[in-house]
Amino acid sequence: MGNDRRKHKRLPMTLSIAKPMEIEMSTDLYEGDIPGILVNLSGGGLALIVFHELPLKSRVNFDLDFMGIKKTVNGTIVREESKFKDTYMVGVEFDEISDKLGELVEKMAEDHDICDVRFLVMKEKACFPKCSFRPLCGKRIKKDFSDKE
Repeated sequence: MGNDRRKHKRLPMTLSIAKPMEIEMSTDLYEGDIPGILVNLSGGGLALIVFHELPLKSRVNFDLDFMGIKKTVNGTIVREESKFKDTYMVGVEFDEISDKLGELVEKMAEDHDICDVRFLVMKEKACFPKCSFRPLCGKRIKKDFSDKE
């Protein structure tokens, strides 16, 4: 097996569900609110696209509103990568996250991965009724399970 350093599966935010958000921070380079776009989310952190260079180990806090769960989250920037002029991808590690939110994100990431594998191997019923990722799914194969089969 590989030596994947990640403890948590990531839940990707496709363009159709990527969420703009404001993060509040104070560093030597910047103080105040910074707009960002949520790229992925996990039980341990998230990735954002931002339009200011942010130093590693900067402290951040923001209000996260995800699937009806609203929490103020604190964390630390643990990764920063320049994408192009004045655009950066930053990774934020949460100080802590509520059990409810962490479990929801982990379950959705797992179901997202299951769906992707089923779709890639052309499984006839790639979409499944108890998929927790379903509310965010943008795949054209998304099935409506409101009618009993």
